[in-house]
Amino acid sequence: MKIIRPITITDAMLTSCDVAEDDGSKGEWSVITAYTAGDTVRVTTTGVHKVYEALVNVTGGSSPEVDVLADTPKWLEVSATNRWKAFDSKIGSQTEQATSMSFQLTPGEYFDSIAFLNLSATSITVTLTDPIEGVVYDKTIDLLTTTDVVKFDITPYLNAVVDITINYSGGTAKVGAIILGTQTILGNTQYGAAIGIKDYSTFDVDDFGVYSITERDYSKTMEVEVEMLNAAISEIQSLLARYRATPIVWVAHEDYSCLIVYGFYKDFKIVIPYPTYSQCSLRIEGRT
Repeated sequence: MKIIRPITITDAMLTSCDVAEDDGSKGEWSVITAYTAGDTVRVTTTGVHKVYEALVNVTGGSSPEVDVLADTPKWLEVSATNRWKAFDSKIGSQTEQATSMSFQLTPGEYFDSIAFLNLSATSITVTLTDPIEGVVYDKTIDLLTTTDVVKFDITPYLNAVVDITINYSGGTAKVGAIILGTQTILGNTQYGAAIGIKDYSTFDVDDFGVYSITERDYSKTMEVEVEMLNAAISEIQSLLARYRATPIVWVAHEDYSCLIVYGFYKDFKIVIPYPTYSQCSLRIEGRT
């Protein structure tokens, strides 16, 4: 079992992307434009990059990202813009573009792992270029049915530039999350892992037994046993406590996308039955 502690991607880190930021039926929000209820706009200022929908007719007022905090908001936050859905920490929302999409990231900090979640693609190419040593990592991953991919074989370089290309031959390339981070090994995953989903759809039934179904997002769930050395259990307990309210990538086995979950642990328990190793039970719930 490994975890990846993510780097938060900022505007300064996303140095290039070929996915246009052209969301919103009325384009970029403007204080001098009159909007009708139902109109959508985008706000692409630093640290925002979101789409909003007008709840009422709006002229002037605060920018939508400020207005949504009001007691009676005039705007509703819909989603991140298409370009930024890959970095909004929501797996269900996907950045998409016909055939392929490319990103260039300059994190400015060390990382040794990368995860691609909720993919629709035929291949991914990842290239790391160090300003002094040149290309230090160049790998193409061919995909068939895999929807989640992690790579742990990246040598960390502080100032590396990361180029990512996601391809879908003859279709629309999509990705729900691109996560760069640092890995930690918790221990050895044991046989008997349980996987599933938590469905947020609603099912209402009337007096005549007729169902009304509203389909909503779902999250992955995983229950797993991990064998770990007794010498590491205090450190691991502290580490898990530190990330109790922080979404991270949990990888029970990197060859199976169903055993890769981005989310939180609901609870964990470490039992110490032997002199040299212990058993840790983890119950993990993914993000939508």
